[in-house]
Amino acid sequence: MKMHKYFALCIVVLVIQLAAVLIIGNSVPADAKVPIHWNLYNQIDGWASKTTAMLPFWLFNVAIFLLMMFSGKLSPVFRQNVERYNAIMPVMTLGLVIFFAIFHVYMLLLAANPEWQSKVQIIFILLGAMFIFLGNILPKTPRNYIAGIKTPWTIYSDEIWRKTSRVGGFCFFILGVLLFIRGIFNIHAPWMNLLMLVGLLVLVFVPVAYSFVLYQKGKKEE
Repeated sequence: MKMHKYFALCIVVLVIQLAAVLIIGNSVPADAKVPIHWNLYNQIDGWASKTTAMLPFWLFNVAIFLLMMFSGKLSPVFRQNVERYNAIMPVMTLGLVIFFAIFHVYMLLLAANPEWQSKVQIIFILLGAMFIFLGNILPKTPRNYIAGIKTPWTIYSDEIWRKTSRVGGFCFFILGVLLFIRGIFNIHAPWMNLLMLVGLLVLVFVPVAYSFVLYQKGKKEE
């Protein structure tokens, strides 16, 4: 079977990522702490050793790629949405692989140049772009067990999945815009922290609650 062009591009990205990680890794001190997690205040609150932050993180991206590429074989409802699955999943896979590749490279660059952390909120720019991407693609994603807003109620039917994905996609998009704006304009104001926290809570709870309401409504109408 011929590989989809976006899956082939994923392999190219992974090769470039590996080359960049090996090159940049040479400029990172052996005892350096590599940032791997940021809080709402753009403060680094998670670190990894150089050894852990290099190949294992690259292998994580490879695992994401393989999981998404073979997700059709892992999802029992794949055959019900073959055309949409083949149209959307490769695009989503490429987006995720690019994001994790850039994030990985940025982690190592920051370990080699720690002064960057105080100048630009790049992590929020990256996350914002990723959330905007997901917000646009989630409503188009067919029902499956691998990617998307998966609750017991969205998996129940295509209609609940579609409606919930539309609402969830909007939540992802709005939070992504907030993250992107914060990163671009380097905003540190408390109101932005509060706005992001509210946006995150909405993103987590609204799609879940909405899918449950749709499920209950459907049950009453049966």
